[in-house]
Amino acid sequence: MLKFSADILVRRPVGKVFAWLTNAQNQAKFDKSSLEMQLLTPGPWQTGSQFREVRNLGGRSTEVFSEITELETNRRFAIRSKTGPGWLGIWDFTPEGNHTRLHWTGQLTMKGFTRFLEPLIGSQMRPQIERQFAALPRIIESEIAEK
Repeated sequence: MLKFSADILVRRPVGKVFAWLTNAQNQAKFDKSSLEMQLLTPGPWQTGSQFREVRNLGGRSTEVFSEITELETNRRFAIRSKTGPGWLGIWDFTPEGNHTRLHWTGQLTMKGFTRFLEPLIGSQMRPQIERQFAALPRIIESEIAEK
C-alpha cells in the first residue's frame, strides 16, 4: 500500500475553497492525471455521489468509477475508487481566519502482481503529487477573488 499526504494553506475562506474543490470541472486544473471527471449522480456532491473519470495512468487513458464515501460541507470529503487500483483520497479543511488549511491524504492499494510494482509507482507518483499540491493554492487563489 502506498500512502501520500499534503498540507497547504490557501489564502481564501474555507467555504469558497471547499466549493471550488467539490466542482468536478476544476479537477483537471490541478491534477494533471485527470483528463475528465463527470458527476453521474444528479445534484450537488453528497455521500454516495458517483463519478466517472478518465485518468492518464502510466501513459494510458483509463476509465475509473469513484464514489464520495464521506462528505461534511466545509470540513471534509473522501473519494474511493470503485474500479481500477484501490484509491482513497481524503480532504480535510480547517479555517484559519479568512484562510483555509487543507490537509490531504491519499492511499493506493495495488491488486495482484502489480503490488510488486508499488515502489516504482510510488517513485513516479510522489513528485507529481508534490508539484500539484505546491501549485494548488496559487490556482485556487487565482480563480477565487479576494475580498
